Amino acid sequence: MSISTQGGHFVDVHGTTVQLRGVNVSGLESGIVFSGGTNYWASSSLPGRPDFTKIAAWKANVVRLPLNEDSWLGLTVTGIPGNVISLNGPGYQAEVKATVAAANAAGLYVILDLHWTAPSNFAANTQNPFMNADNSINFWTSVATAFQGNPAVMFEVFNEPVVCPASQGGLCASPAGSDSNALLANGGPQNYYIGLSNGTFGGSMQRVAYTYNIVGYQQAINAIRGTGALNVIVCGGNNYDDDLSWWTSNPVTDPANHLAAAIHHYPGEYPNNAVTNPTGINAMIDPIHANHPVIMTELGDEVGINPAPFATPVLAWLDLHGYSVTAWTWNPWGGENTLIQNATSYTPTPGLGQTVHDWLINHQ
Repeated sequence: MSISTQGGHFVDVHGTTVQLRGVNVSGLESGIVFSGGTNYWASSSLPGRPDFTKIAAWKANVVRLPLNEDSWLGLTVTGIPGNVISLNGPGYQAEVKATVAAANAAGLYVILDLHWTAPSNFAANTQNPFMNADNSINFWTSVATAFQGNPAVMFEVFNEPVVCPASQGGLCASPAGSDSNALLANGGPQNYYIGLSNGTFGGSMQRVAYTYNIVGYQQAINAIRGTGALNVIVCGGNNYDDDLSWWTSNPVTDPANHLAAAIHHYPGEYPNNAVTNPTGINAMIDPIHANHPVIMTELGDEVGINPAPFATPVLAWLDLHGYSVTAWTWNPWGGENTLIQNATSYTPTPGLGQTVHDWLINHQ
């Protein structure tokens, strides 16, 4: 298996255009941090590593796996009020590699997504605003080295960046400052933007003001390509992967020319969406799609409601433009944005799960 890019499309080993269609499986970003042991899937509500043949049975061809930089690097990290945990890096890496191998064996491409980060020795046990100079480059250098020989694996550099001042109290609802696009692309030598994180392991979370140097997409791309890895690299946008304007205002370069753009869609949360603002999102994405594939690495709706007002037209819009998607999420948590009711029968949830299931099946 092999996935690469050609202009605005993903292509397989034969150069045939591929629309990536699949799901997220949450757990590796939080399991070992929350459990403090060796149950890497502790937070997933799955009985251990996913059965990827069940995902493939929905006729999916890709799975997105969120990761944790502290867990991969095997750091000793501190939460609030000072509890310390030494993470098992070799064990975590072995589980990620085995998980990727199992997904590939089921016929699935894999997106490895840097989901949870934290600077210094703070615990990466919540979603933070962006990458940090302390750990994120080390993470991508190591991950790229591990998977550079597997062209079925893609690297999503960071999940849902949001660049805003610490004075706004943490994760912000919208981009702040005209220089936010430049910081996304190239990072900042000064640390006047965000850096708030820290919580107990698996308990309540509080945010603390902490300044640190952030690194941008260009530094991460350089680190990945510096290992010799030619895998596809996926970069999202500001405001939780809603605003891709940095792609054109502050473009990055990739010597391998294998970059793809990521967006996210949830109802009521994203102003640039295909349901309420199709003109705006098309104007934003069209110049990017001329040269790079576009993938919606998260699509959510609410369980138990009629998905027609949101998820259904979004999927139709993706098909119309030839964009790809991984829906959130293959975890039987109940509540919002889940695709399966349990990990026994793998019955789709009413609403989103059934809609995504039928959309996937009908593409084959």
